[in-house]
Amino acid sequence: MTGSLATTLVPAAASVTAPGGGPGPQVMLLVLLLAAATAAGLLLRRRDGRFRAADGAVRVTPVDLGRPLGARRTFLQLSAATCATCPQVARVLRSVADEADDVAHVELRVEEHDALTRRLGVLRTPTVLLLDADGVVLSRTSGPLRVEQARAALAADALEPVAARP
Repeated sequence: MTGSLATTLVPAAASVTAPGGGPGPQVMLLVLLLAAATAAGLLLRRRDGRFRAADGAVRVTPVDLGRPLGARRTFLQLSAATCATCPQVARVLRSVADEADDVAHVELRVEEHDALTRRLGVLRTPTVLLLDADGVVLSRTSGPLRVEQARAALAADALEPVAARP
């Protein structure tokens, strides 16, 4: 039994090392892929919860939401049924919206609003858009969100959408 296991493992081990005894191309490719995946994960984590200015070219209406916008601001949260982070983000946004009469929180399921999800360029959940009183998207974020981050987005009252790109 040991002999058959050894013959099975030897060809596999031979393909991992190069003729000069160093790591083979398959090992190098694996290391490169792991490094790229790690870098992408760190970049995404760094962006979590940070509101970034939107170009102001997109507007969301009360008809899109199925309810009125907030008098000053609306947190529009796009969630998925399978999203583990979405309930925590919803609690944070509800809490912050409850602190001000002129701020609303609306949560929509991406599964039920496919056209709106595509129009808004949502690639992951949760995605949160901060809308002004007219429904213009001022800023957006995705991923986990802390209360301080949501409050800071609201505090940036002078926040205006950046000029739309041609």
